[in-house]
Amino acid sequence: MLRLHTLGETHVTDESGRPLGGAATQRRTLALLAALAVAGDAGLSREKLLGLLWADAEEERARHSLTQALYAARRALRCDDLFIATAASVRLDFDRLACDVHAFELGVELGDLERAVALYDGPFLDGFFLSGAPEFDQWSSAQRERLQSMAARALETLATRSESAGDLGDAVGWRRRLASLAPLDSANVAKLMSALARSGDRAGALQQARLHATLLHQELELEPDPAVESLATQLRAAAPWEPGTTVEIAASSEEGGETSPPPTEPVDEATTQRADDRAFAAPYRADDPSVVTPVVGPSNPVPALRADHDVEHASSEWPRRTMSRPMAEVSLPIWLRWTILSIVIFTLLGVGVVIGRSRRDTGPVVERLSVPQRVVVAPFRVTGADPSLAYLRDGMVELLSTRLADDTAARSVDAGAVLGAWRAAGLTQEMDVPRDTVVKLASQLGAKRVVVGSVVGTPGRVMLRAALLVVPSGEVSAEASIAGAVDGLTGLIDRLAGQLLALEAGEDERLALQTTRSLPALRAFLAGQASLRALDYTAAMRQYDLALRRDTSFALAALQAATLADRLFDVAQLRRNLRTAWAHREALSARDRLLLSTYIGPRYPAPATVGEQRAAWQRILDAPTADADLWFTLGARILHDGELAALPSSRARSTEALQRALAAAPHAPARGLLAAMGGGALTMENGDGAAALGPFAPFAHWRSAVARSDATALRQLRDTMFRLGRANLRAIAMSSQYDGVALDDGAEALEQLGARESRTSERIDVLLAEHSQAMLRGRMGDALAAIDRFERAQPSSGAADRLRVLDGVYGEGDSTTAAVAARELTSLTGADPSTGMTSSGTWAANVCVLGQRSVARGDTARVRRAVESLRTHPVDEAPTLVVSAAPRACADLLDAAHAVLVRARDARTRLRQMDSLVLAPHVVGDLAQYAPLLIARLHERLDDHAGALAAVRRRPYMTDWPRYLAAMLREEARLAERIGDAAAAGAAHARLNAYRDSAISSAAEDARR
Repeated sequence: MLRLHTLGETHVTDESGRPLGGAATQRRTLALLAALAVAGDAGLSREKLLGLLWADAEEERARHSLTQALYAARRALRCDDLFIATAASVRLDFDRLACDVHAFELGVELGDLERAVALYDGPFLDGFFLSGAPEFDQWSSAQRERLQSMAARALETLATRSESAGDLGDAVGWRRRLASLAPLDSANVAKLMSALARSGDRAGALQQARLHATLLHQELELEPDPAVESLATQLRAAAPWEPGTTVEIAASSEEGGETSPPPTEPVDEATTQRADDRAFAAPYRADDPSVVTPVVGPSNPVPALRADHDVEHASSEWPRRTMSRPMAEVSLPIWLRWTILSIVIFTLLGVGVVIGRSRRDTGPVVERLSVPQRVVVAPFRVTGADPSLAYLRDGMVELLSTRLADDTAARSVDAGAVLGAWRAAGLTQEMDVPRDTVVKLASQLGAKRVVVGSVVGTPGRVMLRAALLVVPSGEVSAEASIAGAVDGLTGLIDRLAGQLLALEAGEDERLALQTTRSLPALRAFLAGQASLRALDYTAAMRQYDLALRRDTSFALAALQAATLADRLFDVAQLRRNLRTAWAHREALSARDRLLLSTYIGPRYPAPATVGEQRAAWQRILDAPTADADLWFTLGARILHDGELAALPSSRARSTEALQRALAAAPHAPARGLLAAMGGGALTMENGDGAAALGPFAPFAHWRSAVARSDATALRQLRDTMFRLGRANLRAIAMSSQYDGVALDDGAEALEQLGARESRTSERIDVLLAEHSQAMLRGRMGDALAAIDRFERAQPSSGAADRLRVLDGVYGEGDSTTAAVAARELTSLTGADPSTGMTSSGTWAANVCVLGQRSVARGDTARVRRAVESLRTHPVDEAPTLVVSAAPRACADLLDAAHAVLVRARDARTRLRQMDSLVLAPHVVGDLAQYAPLLIARLHERLDDHAGALAAVRRRPYMTDWPRYLAAMLREEARLAERIGDAAAAGAAHARLNAYRDSAISSAAEDARR
């Protein structure tokens, strides 16, 4: 396998590990490979690649250059299948080219941190420059900082684990690596010093302090950091050192070549607390994502230790020399001398305690704000920063206050009042304010949280650090840091606030750095996450939608909304949000791109092949992760699309994935879905409610009662069905249609849904469900009536006519009605979108449906024209309209049908290609409703009855209303009889009769009424 190295030196190695030369070293080729490596399994759109590498070229020329670059890369690496390319996107085939950055990100996301940090050999594309492509250089710089931040967090986690386990040797090793990533970061140095001291190497710890002071002076012209200096002072003390203690040592003085002991001073508690808080005032973190750090080497040598600062000398020399002084030099008797000394010591101690208590008791007092604010910001510490940044001491109060306020209070935030309160308390003048003082004042102001922080930097570059403290406990609930150019200060403060908001909400701080720069969007997303954890799906979806309205490129919000829509069996929302997530997939983490691939595979917006979709699912199965949400999503996807991917024993594999989710965490949605699938017996009396089964507990109870034929439980559920929410009613109606059980309950659920509809989309959904129910029961009059109501709800869209035509082709619809509808669609549809009377999306949907009718009538000329129209005039690939299909997938299906109709030589090959695709509803749209029927008919035309039976069985489950399921069951029974499989034929007949018998009994009941 070839391997691309991007962390550190950039090159490609062959199977033996030797770097490739020649064309494989071309910078444009390496830049292309690096960009695709970072994109991972999602790949990059061709437009994104053009913008990165050929932004200044004309579009046609740039596209040609990309084609040439792909060809050149294949030749240089002697690998023809290096890329998986479609008309819209390109991705690397990681089975042919392994990439360190891809493996590194995946290792971090899946928790294999030791392997991940072993792969991090240096900064991403270190020293790599691509002339004439400033966009690429900006992109690589951002990736470099992001990946270094990931490595720092991984090392910090490993070091913390080792320290907790008492493995000080490994802890020192991890801390050394972390400090080498950012030697200017005082937090890293302080933690390394602590680790060295705990392992017994005080001299090494002091050496790190002196090295850090030297680098600060050389690189930033700053004085030594007070926190590091304070720690170094503790380490020079004679007493045994423990992390977190503060030891005050007075400077010794030389007198006649001898060293006198330091005078004993009273212990002032306020002073001691202040010393502790000097280290806290700048709450440094080890995972600063943006600091550009020098490497210690010949140009930055480690300064030699000076004898007068040696640890042994400092800790033990002065007591020995003092005891050696002649006794004759003492003029007073020793007992009197010690008596006087003791009186002085105790007097000073008493005075110190009184002063300390007095200081605490008479601390500053402020008045509560007239408009209470949940979060207040204290003046930032700017000691050591360039004087030009001094305005940020008070300025951060105003700049951060409005960003951290929630939406409801944003208009009433009065940062001036907060700043006035700090000034009244005297905090704006003091350099170092104890933490307890800040928290006390924040409590007096009526706040629940208070932000403290620091500013360090030069006229060109600034580093901001902040900590969010809980009031009144003073506990740190979140810490964040950010660094960058001073002229981008506004953006830096936005990102700092975003980190604090994300961390306090229990999310990863990278969320604020990678996914959105809109704080209102981030707040809405965090609210959605909180609602999702509380299993309030309605509130969560509302917040995700709000986040996407505030930032239409918020990929993670779109992905979360998509996964939630999947839980709600809502294919329309799933399709819409997947489209947004895919368009901005570069902003997703490796874990989230892996999650996205379980839905759409690598070819989106084209459908994935069976092999590709199974491989995407297998990557989760192979991942060393205990991520319950990933396992739940995999189980749900296999349940919905397992048959589409021709996955053997798909129901059992879905159950296994859901059980693994439960093994990883008490995952209520997984347990609820298992119960609904028949994976556990439930009763209304055993207390299995929302806490155990999630929001779909009523649906799970209903499905379990139906499976057990529990009349008592069913009666209780039916009597209370009017109380259920939309999600449970929709799930009951959909399950009754897919499984052919309790259809009267499904009808009642639809009636309840219809009574609650408040939006047009809800009205359309109910009408499509009623149409599906009528088709299943063979009530074509009811189906036509539902279409008529649908047309009144959504006039001029053509969707109702498209339904009438498709019912005539694949269902039991009226042929005369279908013909009239086809003539209407034809009159609205020209040769291309510009000549028709509809939008491009509607035009493509009409052409696709008319093409299906032409196939059914054997009109090969019209089929050919439909294929050419869809391919010559491409429109937006992702279907968004009601009763519409992905144009490219429709063109491919019609092309295969044309080949079979005209008996083309490659007819079987084209049909096999269609058979290899996973035609999922969220990818190909309405095509999934009838493609199994058409493909089965095409197989039968080629006398392949086994292939026809396999095709008609490949249908989705519980993703959209199963409009033509009865027709598929009828075909399944007939084909099974044709190949002699009596058992399969009987099972299909039984399922079909369940719908029709239910319809007869319902009609009889209606007649009696």
